Amino acid sequence: MSELKTRIIGKFKDKASIGKARLVHSFSSTAVKYIHLALLKSTTHTSNKPPNSDYVSDVISYSNSRYAPAAFAAALWRLRVTKNAIVATKSLIVIHKLIKSSRDKFEGLDRGRNNLKLNEFSDKSSTLALELSQWIRWYGLYLDRLSWVPKVLGPFPNLLENPKEKVKEKDRVSSYQTGCIMRQTDFLVSFFEHICTRPETPPMYENKIVDEIRELVIQDYFMVVKLVMVRLRVLTERLIKPGVKHIGDPGLNDLSLVLVRLEECKESLSGFFWRCRRLAEDFWCLVEMLKAETVKDNKQMVKLAGLVQTTVKNDEEMVEILAGSSPTEWVTFDDSETSTHDVENLDSKWVTFDDYNG
Repeated sequence: MSELKTRIIGKFKDKASIGKARLVHSFSSTAVKYIHLALLKSTTHTSNKPPNSDYVSDVISYSNSRYAPAAFAAALWRLRVTKNAIVATKSLIVIHKLIKSSRDKFEGLDRGRNNLKLNEFSDKSSTLALELSQWIRWYGLYLDRLSWVPKVLGPFPNLLENPKEKVKEKDRVSSYQTGCIMRQTDFLVSFFEHICTRPETPPMYENKIVDEIRELVIQDYFMVVKLVMVRLRVLTERLIKPGVKHIGDPGLNDLSLVLVRLEECKESLSGFFWRCRRLAEDFWCLVEMLKAETVKDNKQMVKLAGLVQTTVKNDEEMVEILAGSSPTEWVTFDDSETSTHDVENLDSKWVTFDDYNG
């Protein structure tokens, strides 16, 4: 009886909302009115299924038009005024699809501000509502991060379906400075880390709305995998060169930390491998290979640290080799790599290095 009552009340609310929208937007443009009606019909109270795909498509069709702000505003408004978990989850799914379909930078959410304000969302009206509530809290933060991706990297490139986009993305990333690429990679890894915090779902648990969220997140995951792979390969070309030892390179140290964070995400993300197993295997093989290279360089740095005393004075780097009681000897460097074979006696004078790479 309680479930039947909830359904009847839900249908009444849906009809009332549609009637109110027709009245409120009677003097609005046809497009704005159509957006609000399509949104209300795709985020009903009564169905436990994902948003109606036909109505969602109608809303998304405006995502790259001059009515895009109206489409985003309508979805955000629908989310903020409801206290119903089913309506809120469907609204988040619509917002997710709007963000991904938009070619422009989505300005609806600001990084760090958590504008969706869903941290304390809780609907205790049913077991389903309780289950969806924890997903809503996580999903809101997830979309905050997703909306920031175009601001950091530019529009979403379709790397999974269009091979030409991969070449364009590689050329675009190659034009950036190493520090910029590292910051982008760090942000994308934090995106993986948030996916790892998703609510636990029992293996036999069936919820079509949650399944829709998981499907969208899996698509995002493989998109981000491609973006990270492009950046890791560019960083590899710059920081890990055959025959060149980058002892104490800060860029290499930053890369090493990023790789460690990626490794910590692998187990949690392994449940997504079935979708694109070849891509997943290539990605994690790349991560393991790069991690092995950076670990090897770090070991060489630690070994050298036992023989070399480094001091810094007036922003000039000075390296003195300690050779017990023997006369002081000094290391000189060429422009490309450490030259440990060139040793000169300089009568206890410091050697200064103007070249940063030395």
